[in-house]
Amino acid sequence: MQDTANIPFVDELPVSEKLGNAIRAGRLDEIEEISPFAACIVPLLNALGWRTYQRELIEALPHYVDQIDLVDLRNLLVTLGYESDESNTSIDKLSDDLLPALFVGEQGEVWVLLEKTADKVFLFDAVKKDSRELSIEHYKGKVYLFTDTRPTHALPVSNQNAESWFGDTVSHFRKLIKHLLAMTFILNIIALAVPLFIMVVYDNVIGARSLSSLPYLIGGLSIALGVELVLRTLRSKTIGMVAGRLDYIIGVETVKKLLHLPPQLTERASVSSQLSRLKQFESVRDLFSGSAASLFLELPFVLFFIFVLWLLAGEIAYVPLIMVVVYIVLSVVWYPGLSKDLKYAGQARTARQRLLMDTFSGLRELKALGAEGAWKEIFREVSGQAMLASYKTSMKHSVINSVSQSLMSLAGIAVLTIGTLKVMNGEITIGILIAVMALLWRVLSPLQGICLSVLQIDQVAQSIKQLNQLMKLNSETVGNKTELLMPNIKGQVRFDRVSFRYGPKSDAALLGVSIDVAPNEFISIVGENGSGKSTILKLIAGMYRAQSGVLAIDGTDVRQFNAADLRRLIAYVPQKPTLFRGTIAQNLRLTNPLATDEEIMEAARAADILDSIERMPKGFDTLVGETSSVKFSASLIHGICLARAYIRQAPILLLDEPSDSLDMVSDRRLIKQLTERKGKQTIIMVSHRPSHIELADKVVLLSQGMVKLVGTPQEVLPAIYGAK
Repeated sequence: MQDTANIPFVDELPVSEKLGNAIRAGRLDEIEEISPFAACIVPLLNALGWRTYQRELIEALPHYVDQIDLVDLRNLLVTLGYESDESNTSIDKLSDDLLPALFVGEQGEVWVLLEKTADKVFLFDAVKKDSRELSIEHYKGKVYLFTDTRPTHALPVSNQNAESWFGDTVSHFRKLIKHLLAMTFILNIIALAVPLFIMVVYDNVIGARSLSSLPYLIGGLSIALGVELVLRTLRSKTIGMVAGRLDYIIGVETVKKLLHLPPQLTERASVSSQLSRLKQFESVRDLFSGSAASLFLELPFVLFFIFVLWLLAGEIAYVPLIMVVVYIVLSVVWYPGLSKDLKYAGQARTARQRLLMDTFSGLRELKALGAEGAWKEIFREVSGQAMLASYKTSMKHSVINSVSQSLMSLAGIAVLTIGTLKVMNGEITIGILIAVMALLWRVLSPLQGICLSVLQIDQVAQSIKQLNQLMKLNSETVGNKTELLMPNIKGQVRFDRVSFRYGPKSDAALLGVSIDVAPNEFISIVGENGSGKSTILKLIAGMYRAQSGVLAIDGTDVRQFNAADLRRLIAYVPQKPTLFRGTIAQNLRLTNPLATDEEIMEAARAADILDSIERMPKGFDTLVGETSSVKFSASLIHGICLARAYIRQAPILLLDEPSDSLDMVSDRRLIKQLTERKGKQTIIMVSHRPSHIELADKVVLLSQGMVKLVGTPQEVLPAIYGAK
């Protein structure tokens, strides 16, 4: 065994990797050295009652960060099921019933408060890295109290109320929303200062030809405008914070939900359609971060300004009231046609986007076929349709904008005309008329903005509806524990008259399939394309559930397993191996976050890729992905995926056409590896190569979703060649 000191890992690891390595090895002192907030992780979890934290904690660690700060710590605990509330207080006022808690003091203290008596508190000091007891003094700062949101055996997990998922999410910001409404109310009161200032100047200063009060008026107005500037800045920051947090929550929760959905709900959808669906949710963020958020906050105060207009000029207030009705009527009339055009324009843009993705993914084939000219014409036609649809919607939107502007101008003319007559009749002063004109725009601007934003509001409503529908779907992973605990899986697999189809209108992929696989037996599944070979592997891996019949592992129906936990019992190498963004080590640890450096090396050695990785300058910390400067061969990619399967040390190994991307040398290595693993774990392999089929203890020949023949390689291979 090679010494761990010689493992080709670089010295400067990401913080998440340092944390992960320290947790795997149980070296808590290394965790404490990363940052004070990282040092709080284990003491907090222990105090909160978290016992088997290793795997879940490693999976919850933040990635691509240079340091662990307070936000990272709180996000990590939320992922593990502990929500936190912030409170400004002192330790002596904190109730013992609320502990454990995190305390961040005004003098830079970072403490985990564990126990508290009348005059003392027992804590862990994350800065000094020690536990001690202190006398309670007036230590002031921010205290973070934690609530356990994890399900228990007495409270089974159920889906949230999908009809109000978004509403429930927004309700968490109700305090901030109340603050925003309060600030908006004060801003609208201050907004009266300018019209009233103009009115007083015209009527009392200019009219009386007295400048004595003017400096006081200007000073008061300057103070009001300064307060308004501060409040508007605070309101903008608060709106931005709410929008950012909503964007984060929606993004994280939707991706989390998609990851936990059954594959049959996502696998058949194209990448472009999935991305398009996620992109639609950005409209929710845009509503809160754009001008529409301010419009919604200002809208309730329209009636307030109309009331002020009534107090100042009487029936002139009827003009904005009439405009309210006119804008509502125009919105109702315009909306259906414009919504239809907008929907068509969106479909046209989506079609163009899909065609672009097809172009880049199939560029080599297009060139090989000499079809560049024909494909260019197809793209030109689709682009033309998208452009024409966008042109129509933009033109209609321009017309709506022009009409709404004209209505505002007409309202201004109407108020000016009526006001002039009132001035001439002595009913109001010139100062009141000018103040009324200034207030009129405070009424009409939000109305015009809402009228122009009606389509955006509809898009947001549709996005919220889709969000609620998405959250309503049943997830595979319903908890951290499996529904049936079976720690000693031997690897027996049994299909008993299993039938499966991918969709209600699809032909049966499997029809009455019965197969018995003994523990540590090597089974090869063969057959023509579309005979159901890969479907069998996906059913065993828990990717799908059979519609009829029984699929059992060690005599237990797989439907009694939690799908995620079932897959942890199985190592699966798909037909098209994929590497994900990160280092080689991170890719290998995807299936087993607890794997040590030695186990990673051993898996790489078993996959016969250790020498190739050691020759790289950064070894196992070589980056994988589009930004990587290292180009991996198909055989190395396949080897990494094999090592990823080996590192799980699962009792069942599934291989789907493992030799598709391998050259002859790599194929011989694979045969050697399979020979060494034979009899040590249950191996179920889909392959068409006779050299692989001959390794199996038993061969299953499929035809049109049914078992045609089961026997030894010597019995089945002649039937295969005869069929050919």
